[in-house]
Parts: sequence; C-alpha cells; structure tokens
Amino acid sequence: MSFTIENFLELDIINDATIVTKENTIKNKSIDSISVIELPVENFVHQNELVLTTCIGCTNQDSVFLNFIKDVCNSGASCLVISIGRYVKSTPQSVIDYANSVNFPIIEIPWNIRFAGIIESVLEEINNKKQANSKVFESIQKKLLMQFLDGATLSEAANLIYNELGNQAIIVNSSGTVRGSSNDSEELLKIIEEPLNILFSEKNLSLLNNYDMKDIYTVYKISSKNIVYGYLYLKTKNDDHDYVVNNKVLVVRHIISAISLWFDREYTIFETEMHHKDKYVWELIKADQNEINELYNQSKMLGYDLSLPYICIVGMISDFDEAYSLERSNFSSYEEWKFESIKSIKSQISRVSKSLNTEVMITYQEDLLIIFLEAVEDAIERLSNNFIDSVENRIKSIYPHIIFSWGISAYSADYKQFKKLASDAKISLEFGHKNNKLGFRHIHYNTDTYKLLSSILNDNESITIVENTIGNLLKYDFENGLDLITTFKSYMQNNGNVSKTARDLHLHRQSLLYRLKRIEEITNLSLDNYDDVFLLELCIRLSDAQKY
Repeated sequence: MSFTIENFLELDIINDATIVTKENTIKNKSIDSISVIELPVENFVHQNELVLTTCIGCTNQDSVFLNFIKDVCNSGASCLVISIGRYVKSTPQSVIDYANSVNFPIIEIPWNIRFAGIIESVLEEINNKKQANSKVFESIQKKLLMQFLDGATLSEAANLIYNELGNQAIIVNSSGTVRGSSNDSEELLKIIEEPLNILFSEKNLSLLNNYDMKDIYTVYKISSKNIVYGYLYLKTKNDDHDYVVNNKVLVVRHIISAISLWFDREYTIFETEMHHKDKYVWELIKADQNEINELYNQSKMLGYDLSLPYICIVGMISDFDEAYSLERSNFSSYEEWKFESIKSIKSQISRVSKSLNTEVMITYQEDLLIIFLEAVEDAIERLSNNFIDSVENRIKSIYPHIIFSWGISAYSADYKQFKKLASDAKISLEFGHKNNKLGFRHIHYNTDTYKLLSSILNDNESITIVENTIGNLLKYDFENGLDLITTFKSYMQNNGNVSKTARDLHLHRQSLLYRLKRIEEITNLSLDNYDDVFLLELCIRLSDAQKY
C-alpha cells in the first residue's frame, strides 16, 4: 500500500490544514516523494510528488498563480500544499476552479508550520510504507518459491498472486500462449485476448517491456539470462489498496524473479533435448548405410519420424558481426552472443514447424543451419518458400540485421537418403552463392550443373580423383591455417582478377601471389592452364559437398 494524501492529512504536524478543492480530488492519490518548489516550475517536479510552496511571486497576480498551478499539475504532482500568510492570503477562486476541473488537490496550511518538519514526517511515512510493502512482496516470493519446489503449476502460482494481492493474474509464454491463470481471471483474459493475438501474430513479434495499459492491466516481462520467457498480466484494481500499481519495482524484484524459475526449468529441459536432437541429426547426415538402421530405431525416442518424406534446406547466416555490434548488450563476448542467437534461431524454427503442423529436424554445424522439412513431392518450391518466409519473419523480428541465404534439396521418402539430401542442399547453396547476392533461395533443380555434380558424388572413382587432386592442399590448410582453398575460391569468383581478389581478402598483392604460387606447388597444377583450373575448381566443389 502506498502513502496517500489521506495519510498525509492525518499527520499531526498539519492538523490545521484545509483542503480548498473538492473532497474527491484527494481520492486515490499516492505520494512517492516531496519537494519545495517556487516559480518557475520547469522540470523540477516529479511524478506523484507532494509539492510544498509559499507561492512567492504570485502575490496579487492571479494569472501568474494560475499558470504556476497548471505547471505543477502537468508535471504529474500528487497535490500542491500552499503556505498561507506571507505572500498569499488565500487561493484565488480561478485557481481553485481550474484545480477542480482537472481533479488536482490544493491544500492550504498556516504560515507557522515549518516545511522542514513536514518533509521529515512525510519521508518517514513513505519509508515505513515501503518497508511494509517490501515485506509483503518478500512473503509472496517465499510462498512462490515453496510452490516451485513442490512442483506446482503456473496456474497455481498465478492463483497465489491473486489471493495475496487481489489482482487477477495471467501468465503467457513468449509465443503468447496462456501458461497459467488465476481464479476469476476470465475478465482479464477477455480484455487481453485481442492484444495478445495481434502482438504475437507472425508479423508482429516485437518483445514487450513492462508497461501499463490505461489503468486496466499491467504487463511485466519474464526473462532470465537474456532470454525472454513470457509475460505476467495483472489486472488493475483501481483502489488505494492496489499494491501492484504503486510497487512495480517490487513486483519485478520478488514476483517476476520467482515466476522465471518455472521457465528456467522448462528451458533447461528444452535445451538438453535440443542438444541431443542436434547431435542426432548430425549423426544422421554422416552415417553410412550400416549405421543408418540403428539411428532409424532411435528416432522415435527423440520424437522424430524418419518414415516421412523430407527435403533438406541448408541456411547460411550472414552479417553476424554487424548484428553483434548493434545487439550485443548484456553479453560478455561475440562467441557467447552467437551461441545464444543460434539457440534462439533454432527455437524459432521449431515453433514455425509447429504452427505449420509439419515435421522438422534441425542441426547447426560448420556455420550452417541444416533443416530437414517434411514435404510433398509435387510442392517442394511452395512448401519450402512458405516455411522459409515464416522462419525469416520470426527471426528477423528478433535479429533484424542478419541475412539468410538458402539451398534446397530434392525430395526423398527413403530414410537412407538423409546424407544425400544434405549434400544436395549444400550444392544448391554453393551454386546460389556463386550466382546470386546474399539473401537468395536456390532450389536443386534450378541448374543442370547440380544434377551433374550430384551424380559424380555417387561415383567412388571420382571421389578418389578429388582426394588425389586436393588432398595435400586440404592437409596444408589444416596444418598451417593459411586457408588456400578460400583464396582459390575468391580468385575464381573474381575471374582471376588479382587486384580485386586481394582487396576482397584484405591481402597485399604480393601475399596473394605467394598463396596462388603455393596452390600450384602443392597440387602440381597450373593456374594458367584452363584444364587444371577446371579440375581444381570441380574437386573443391565436390569436396565441399562431400562433407555431408
């Protein structure tokens, strides 16, 4: 409960005070602080502040007096207390009429009452109220913690808040789904139903901060470790016994911190499950024909159905560095931010699949998102585009600066083809990257070259040629960290232009020429020979696709 004007008028030090405005102007007015103000007001008055004044400068100047009252009222003050006697003998009727019209209380006190004594008494009462309120919320927090340890539901937690504070309570997750509601909360649910649908619609996923809604309800963000779990809605009681309205900081400190434990527990379980699923999908991609049957048998334990037809979508995420520079608050390093961002992105992809009622399997490996999406053979392009549209809409609302590029595979109903699907999608991504700006979507059948490379990958003799051609180059890169493969790719993308390649790689021209020379020495191929260059580029592309 807050310290109110009614409480102020009960203080012994001002027992001779007179309310000159209507009685209803003091109703439900809380006082958070106190100050002494004279002309000019400017920005020295705070919200819910009790203002003491002698009205110096207003003597026999009703218009000045009226403007002074307007400035104090517009600042959000709780009321104005005027010391009558020296500078003003009484409050002008025009000032009283204005104050009544805006429901702003004016109190007169005799000149002999010292401001210092009033300030001391008011601050003592405010402090006493704050300590009493803090104890109320500490008690609620302890009860919530006991509920959590006893395995109570979020509805039981919401009901405890309602019983203790009298405010209807509803808890929603970050998707807008109601996870808990108190008794008698039908009224609040009806009020927030439409705003919830709008707020959490696919195209409007802005994350809220704490806010008030026209004295109808208050919303508090439930978060932990930079993760937004959901929101607590509390119905406003509109009376002076509403602890919530006047103690928002205590709500966050004691109630929100306790409610977040339910979501922390769920998130930990979810994160563990995601880790196992991520690892499983990667094993599925790398598995040989002997291992695939064992993985098939494990699939149902993880909630996967490998008997369904799938396509593979491989996503490349660009501009992570730029996004981090703009969104890195509360993270100690780029690596920590990226790790949490990838988890968030995978979580949003899972939510999209649920909203579309389609099966999906996800992993993030070697800086690529690999997604297996349930599909229909004659609708690959439509299904994949609808899915990617939904994914990008969700993710870009959280990470607006990153760019996604996508490679999409063919369709397969054979559970032994996941490795090939991933390889096909990776090849599609490679072709798309070579021929399009970032943000592209490249589907496997958009190029005949794809079909040729795909068939080569299934030939053991061709794979041997790849290993003989660039095996030593890959080994050299691994042992020396010089990244000659990337150098060659950039050289080819720039059509052999040394100056442009050096700029793109941020290298000195002589350093680039040294790298190109090393490529020739290690592979025994000449970059001036068309056939050698073709063989080298083809083997590198096949090697990239062969990683899956």
